[in-house]
Formats: sequence, C-alpha cells, structure tokens
Amino acid sequence: MTAYDYYGTFFEELATQGVYHAVCSPGARCAPLVLAADAEPRLRCWVQIDERAAGFFALGLAKAQRACVALISTSGSAAANYLTALTEAFYDGVALVALTADRPPELRDRGAGQTIDQIRLYGGHVRWSADLPVPDEVAPEHARYVARRAVAAATGPPGGPVHLNVPLREPLEPPGNPPASAGASSARRAEHPAAAAYPSEAASLARLVQSRAKGLLAVGPSDLRPADAAAVKRLAALAGWPVIADAASGLRSGAPEGAAVIAAGHHLACSPSFWEAHRPEVIVRTGHPTAGRALREGLAAWGSETWLVDSADRWEEPTAVAAGLWRSPIGALARGAADVLGAGNATGAANTAGRSEPSWARSWRDAEAAAQQAITASLAEGTLLEAGLARSLGGMLEGAAALYVSNSMPVRDLDAFLAPHPRVPRVMAHRGTNGIDGVVSAAAGAAALGSPVVLLAGDLALLHDLGGLLAAGRLGVDLTVVVANNDGGGIFSFLPIAATIPRATFERYFLTPHGTEWSAVLAGLGIRHRRVGDRAELREALDAATKTAGVDVIEVPVDSAANVAQHRAVEQAVRAALAGAVPRE
Repeated sequence: MTAYDYYGTFFEELATQGVYHAVCSPGARCAPLVLAADAEPRLRCWVQIDERAAGFFALGLAKAQRACVALISTSGSAAANYLTALTEAFYDGVALVALTADRPPELRDRGAGQTIDQIRLYGGHVRWSADLPVPDEVAPEHARYVARRAVAAATGPPGGPVHLNVPLREPLEPPGNPPASAGASSARRAEHPAAAAYPSEAASLARLVQSRAKGLLAVGPSDLRPADAAAVKRLAALAGWPVIADAASGLRSGAPEGAAVIAAGHHLACSPSFWEAHRPEVIVRTGHPTAGRALREGLAAWGSETWLVDSADRWEEPTAVAAGLWRSPIGALARGAADVLGAGNATGAANTAGRSEPSWARSWRDAEAAAQQAITASLAEGTLLEAGLARSLGGMLEGAAALYVSNSMPVRDLDAFLAPHPRVPRVMAHRGTNGIDGVVSAAAGAAALGSPVVLLAGDLALLHDLGGLLAAGRLGVDLTVVVANNDGGGIFSFLPIAATIPRATFERYFLTPHGTEWSAVLAGLGIRHRRVGDRAELREALDAATKTAGVDVIEVPVDSAANVAQHRAVEQAVRAALAGAVPRE
C-alpha cells in the first residue's frame, strides 16, 4: 500500500477519535502526511511556516477546546523545533499528536539531507513514542491501531503529547489516481464519559472534612471546567473551609456557591499578623503550584498536613512533603465527597452541622474583603502600571473574551490582583514548564476557534515570539495583545539580585533593556498598534480591538522602579487593613 493509502486511513481514524484540527508546516518529506490530512473532510488544517510557532499554536488550540490536536512536520531540524511546545504540553497534560516525517531506515545515518536521529527525539517528554513502519510494509488496519492508540495515550489520563516518527520512501507525490481510503472505520467516534472519583478516595476526603474544622483548599492553575469549579466551591461551603483560588484555577468566576473564595492569597501570605494566626489543621491542594513565591512558601511554612489531588500522579509539591495523593479528578472527587457527606442526614450537612459558616471560614472571608478593598484603594489614584493593568483587565473583559496570560510578571500580577467576579473571563496560562516560550502563538491557537482572546504579555515574551505574531496576522485570527512594556525583564527588579550586584551588571545580564520601538516593528508586520497611558484609554482601546477582526497590540509603558514601588505600597496597605479589620482566629 502507498503512503497515501496508509495515512488516508490514519487521519480518517484520527477524526473518528475526535481529532478535528491539524497544524502543518511545509516540507517535501511530509507531503503524504499533509495531503492525506487535507483530504479528510472532518479535519481542519492550519498552515504554520515556523514549526516552533506551530507547536505552540497547536498547544493553545488544544487547551482552548480541551481536545486533542495533530501536528505535522517535515524531517530534520524542523522536527526539533517542536520540543519546547511538547515539553509544556507534557507537564500541563495537553493532548497533542506530533507526526514527524523521516527518511526510511535505509537512508538514515549515511548523510542524507535533512536527516537527524528522530527516534525518541523528545525523550521522556511524551506519553508514547513510536517509530512507525514504512507504509508499504503493513496493512491498513495498522493505521487504525496507531491512530486509536495515539489518541488514547494523548488524552489519558494522564494526558499529554504523543510522538509518531514517520519514515517515508519516495515517490512522495500522490499517484495519478490516488486510491480511496481503505473503508470506513468500524468504530464510532470515541466517547469520553465524565470522569468519576474512586469511591475510596471520595470517602477518605469526606472523613477528612468531618474530622477537621480548620481545613483549607488551595487550587493552583488548573483551568477547571465551570461544572468542576462549582463542585469544588460547593464542597468548600459544605466543609466550612476557605478555598484559595489561583487566577488560572477557574474558581474566581461564576457564583461562589456559598464558599469563601480567596483571591488575595498572595497578599494574605505577605501579612504575618494574619497568616500566623490562621494556620489550618489540613490543606488539600490541587493544580500546578501557584506562581507567587510568597503564597507557595507561606503554605509550606505552616507545616500543616497536606494532601494532593492529581489525576496525573505527578506529586507536584516542591515546598512540602505531602501526606498522600488522591488520583481522582478534583471535580469528580469534590462531587463524590459531597455525596458521602450529604448521605449523613436529610439536610446534607452530615457531621458538619453548624459549620456552614463557622468563625474559621468567616475570618478568611473578612480578610479577603479587607484585602480587596485595600488593593482597590491603593490602585485607584496611581499611574496605570502592571498591577493596575492586571486588575483592570478582569473587570473590563467580564467574560467577553478569554484571557491568555504570559509567564514572568503577568501571571503573577494576574494572580495577585484579579478580583473574583461572576463574569471573570476564562484564564489560560503555561504553568507546565513556566516559560515565556511561544505564548503569542498559543494565544493565537486559542483564538483560532473563533472566540475572542486577549493576551496579557510582557515585552520580552512578545519579542520572543514575533514569528507567532506574524503568523496570527497571516491566519486571520482575532487576537488582542496587551503588552506591559517595561523595556526588559522587569521581574528581576523584584529579586534580591537587583540590590546585590552593580547596576550596570544587573541591567546587562538580567534587566536586558532592548529599546524596541513597537510602533515601527508592528507596522512592518502589518499589525495594528496603540499606546495607552491610563485606564480610560485602555478601556477605549480594548473596546475598539475586540470589535475589529484581526490582530491588535495595545502597549502600556511601564517604569520598572515605579512598578516595584507600587507593588510594595499595595502589600503595605493590605497588611495595615488586615491588622485593623480582621480579628485573630
């Protein structure tokens, strides 16, 4: 059979298994893959010139739709460009199937052009890797097997990327009358029932709730579906436990469901008078570790018994030794534990009667209110800097667009300053490997589904992915980029190294000022650009950008020294507010 027979069957089965997008890059060796994907009517193919941008575009597309996406590259160094996106996908559990075209075995390791060792190219950063046979050596059924196994491995649990290395012999062009695919798939489209909790784990969590009045839920970046977020909040309300919710957890949006949802966790952890008096007996933590060091270290400093919830079994806790781990998905686990607790009596309160709003939860709720009021007051009169930008975006978007956020300072600022609100937009971030790589391309991939996306990025992250910006414009996606331009790596100004080495050395190796004139760079790329200086101008620019198709960049100039000073002033204001308004628990 020809490569077109084999991969026609492969992509037909891939679509049957629920894969509807493929991101392709040009190349001669991958021609059978690209043309076979293009021939599958259920598969939409996106063309990315740069494989690095392609990998992140696919990542963002997969994250936005919470489904598997395929990648297709030619051979050689082109395939190596997928590595950064696949490592992020691996540590964040994002389903990708990467197909890398290759020379057939007889042409490997003998100097053939565009040939490197592609077998297990991505090492341990994939859920499954296979060097496929040359198509003329196997039957069509093998293609269906590979497609089904690849999607099953990618979607998990645990989910993550899969690598299929694809040796292809010439001729690579399609035959004059390409054979039809080898028959319709015998399998229906894959069904993925809602994940359920292990009964023993739900019972274990319920017993923990019943035995500990002073508990705490800590939910890091996890992009929970609304139904799962609501289940976590309902369990927190039933337990009488506060829930510290990262900006990228999915918990700051929607109704509170009676729970004490804490968005100011970073600021509370920076307030010793409050934090030391509110040590919980037990912490149940899920999601990636939060970006802010103060909260991470504050949770660990208590020394409280800590349980992890992680269906990928990663034991993601760098600052404490966990008492144990539950492998049930957090939404299902919360529903299961609530069901066990509710079975105790007709009111559904089980053994938590009288704890629907105990002094423990009420004290946290009061602290949250005091902190949010202090943050609002501190930022109201000041210049629009990075803290105010993060806070303003949540209120200005109000669910109208998804908010993609870059690592470094933007993700930390969003976590520290995004206030809870029923219509806070969905927040997506790269918290797998925590790098700034490919964030523009990923946001463009998320926007490819047709819903508006706003990216909050730093200037270095934007410079790092100018190719992704160019590709977004070429593909016609609707993307708005809000860039905090502090002319370099502003995050390093918050670290001790800024005050311990000579200023010139600090600027050269850490701050790395670049002096880019964004209006000129973006004009050359055909991207609309607008510079704003206050909240009114920001709102006006956002309104204009979200009502106009295409790519817009809104630049907010930031003075690094003033930015650091404003962050410190907010922290002091919150500490003062907590000292005067919140009683000791």
